[in-house]
Amino acid sequence: MVAPRRGQACALPSRRRSRRSSDLFALATTVAILVATARRAYSHPLHTTLTEVTFAADGGVELVLRAFVDDFAAAVSGRRAVSAATTVMPADSATARYLGGTLVVSDGAGRRLPWRLGGVRRAGDLVWVTLKVPGGGRVRDGVGGPRLTNRVLFETYDDQVNIVQAMVAGRRHTVLFTRRDGVVAKAVAP
Repeated sequence: MVAPRRGQACALPSRRRSRRSSDLFALATTVAILVATARRAYSHPLHTTLTEVTFAADGGVELVLRAFVDDFAAAVSGRRAVSAATTVMPADSATARYLGGTLVVSDGAGRRLPWRLGGVRRAGDLVWVTLKVPGGGRVRDGVGGPRLTNRVLFETYDDQVNIVQAMVAGRRHTVLFTRRDGVVAKAVAP
């Protein structure tokens, strides 16, 4: 190959041009795949929440719900989930409204019990929401003790599983809620 003179354009042979084009195409395809994968990279494969139930001496109940912050914030706000790093938690009032429609505590006789939001705390990719049901004996009224309906995030994921655990007389009692049976009130203590 002869070097071009000053001011003269270098004409590449057509083979080199097509090789360069295919290299650029391969690079662009790789970048596109990486970008698409990166968008999903923050997504976690598990769609689950964990609620720990504690019984107070005065007959009240405390529930502490743990969920992935990106999923929970998206459900509460009605927006699409974004990466946990950029997720902004909705106001406590929005959280209480959302949980008021998806998490129901009732006594053994099936009467709905009021709860109040005890607090919302974010820790990394997780959010912890505390709910308090006042005591006064109503929680354990009726047959079977307190019952729970947990439909948190069912509107978002078909494979959502909500785990509820309670310690009763030193033994752990676990109840699972799936989308199929999420509307059924289940006893949280044997």
